Amino acid sequence: MTDPLRILVVEDEWLIAEDIAACLRASGHQVIGPAPSVAAALRLIGENPVDVALLDVQLYGETSLAIAEELQARHIPFACLSGFGPRDVPSAFANSRFVHKPADQAAILSALAELVPAS
Repeated sequence: MTDPLRILVVEDEWLIAEDIAACLRASGHQVIGPAPSVAAALRLIGENPVDVALLDVQLYGETSLAIAEELQARHIPFACLSGFGPRDVPSAFANSRFVHKPADQAAILSALAELVPAS
């Protein structure tokens, strides 16, 4: 097993956020959040060490673009958990790793393994 990761989860749908968090915890990882908004996510990034993030692209009428930019500035890898694909999102997200929602545990863990290879 790889070392546990500190994973920021950004998701505005409570039930989906809880499912993702439960999946990650069951795999031995630490969940930061879940954060339902850009403001909450940026606060968590500032207050916690984060190894990797899973971002919902659309959050209650705003996009997670500001979160992605902050993560990029901090060199923190992230994947977009979304019903959208690369053509449907702002161009800043186009080269991101996408995990199509609804995502199962295997898809989420596979994306994390690609983002943070075991050392």
